Amino acid sequence: MNKSKKLKVKKEKKDRLIEQKPITKISLPWLITAAALVVVLVVALLFDQLYKPTLMRIDGKGYNISDLAYYFYTVESRYSSYDSMFGGNGAYWDMTINEDTGETIRDAAKNEAVKSSLFYEVLYNQAVSEGYSLNDEEKKTIEENVSIFLNGTIPPADIRKNNFTKAYLTEILGKITLAERYRDDRIAELDIDIEEIKKDIDYEEYRQYDFETISISITKKTDDEGNVVDLTEEDKKAAYDKIKDIYEKAKTTEDWSTLIPDDETELVYKEKDYFTKSEEYRFTEEIREKIMAMENGEVSDIIEDENAYYIVRMINNNSSESYDLAVEEALTEAQNNAFSDKFDQEILPKHDYVIIDKALKHYRMGNITISNP
Repeated sequence: MNKSKKLKVKKEKKDRLIEQKPITKISLPWLITAAALVVVLVVALLFDQLYKPTLMRIDGKGYNISDLAYYFYTVESRYSSYDSMFGGNGAYWDMTINEDTGETIRDAAKNEAVKSSLFYEVLYNQAVSEGYSLNDEEKKTIEENVSIFLNGTIPPADIRKNNFTKAYLTEILGKITLAERYRDDRIAELDIDIEEIKKDIDYEEYRQYDFETISISITKKTDDEGNVVDLTEEDKKAAYDKIKDIYEKAKTTEDWSTLIPDDETELVYKEKDYFTKSEEYRFTEEIREKIMAMENGEVSDIIEDENAYYIVRMINNNSSESYDLAVEEALTEAQNNAFSDKFDQEILPKHDYVIIDKALKHYRMGNITISNP
């Protein structure tokens, strides 16, 4: 019985195998459907990777990320360098700068890139509409800058990622150059009262004291084995004796750089040092008062602070350098603010533009135009 049962099982199995239909006939429709789905998926992936939506329109022209890549790159690479200072792990990008809205540095950077793009493209169009064109000197400078960018300034990976060709960079730098010349011309026409600006800047706070110094450290030294170590009291006395040895010569020598031998490693000559009254972090208040009371050409006694021994000679106790710089910075800020208002109120309204926020949402600052290491 057992034997016949086994034979029957084998026969049934054989019959089932014989009755199966050819695989090609059963699977062909499914294969066609599957192949079609694969094609659709590949096309969708390629479309997603290659399609670049229009991010803004200006005067009838659409701009996608390739058109605006340089503007985004200048902003993105700058913020990326800041991120590197915080470890380069994206922590800086994601810092919240507005608790109420939840805006992050990443959001602010994108907004800056969009505004920069709009600003230069609109200003370029306005300049062209008023007959502006690049002169030969500007063209030469642009050519030189493009060469510098393509041969070292911009990493090769970023050049490839953004397709920064010579033609593209020449065009975009040409737009920026023309826009900036137009802006400078309009700023020159602005009526800004420099005397009003000066009223807000106290000369005495910015009065600069220029002096030269010879110094020797009393905090650290390099030992015979090349290690940086703290100075002992004996070392400090030796340092004092060393600077005292040249003190008398310093009072009568015109060129202090000649007092320091070429093989000297401890004494340091600094041709120009300075501070202003408002820079309270320089020296102690007592030392600052002594230096500020010096006449031009006067040589101080040996001065000691927590870091070093100094010999100081006053060069100019009434320099206007810091004050002039403060005035210049205040003037530049006033000019930029005035032109910004002019751009928003007079120039921008002359142009048709739209920023397509829906398309911009797909882009995340941090890896749009810069290559990941």
